[in-house]
Amino acid sequence: MLDTHITDHFTLDECKCPCCDHIRVTPGFYAHMELLEAMRQELGFPIIINSGYRCPVHNASVGGAARSWHLLFATDVRPSCVAYAGMSIETRLRAMYRVALVQEWGGIGYYNTFLHLDMRPEPARWRE
Repeated sequence: MLDTHITDHFTLDECKCPCCDHIRVTPGFYAHMELLEAMRQELGFPIIINSGYRCPVHNASVGGAARSWHLLFATDVRPSCVAYAGMSIETRLRAMYRVALVQEWGGIGYYNTFLHLDMRPEPARWRE
């Protein structure tokens, strides 16, 4: 298991495809991770990466869109399940969404338990 830190709170291992351990480090990869780190620092609670890069095989196996940003690099993130300052997970997820909007991510998808974040050039916003 590789735990090379990309930022203070996130490792390369968290970003790799779970089926093949590959990752695509695009020019936007580091900017993406810096924004995610800034979100983590601003909110003060742990953020978990559910999904980062997906190879085409893994993307298809999880029902990802044929042109998913995960094929380049995107993250699906959620607040840690660990209790934090009396805030529910839902409250923390909404806080993450508000920060994501201020940070002006290209793609922000709000789902029941996580956010999708990507660096697409044109803004896209959606809800589950």
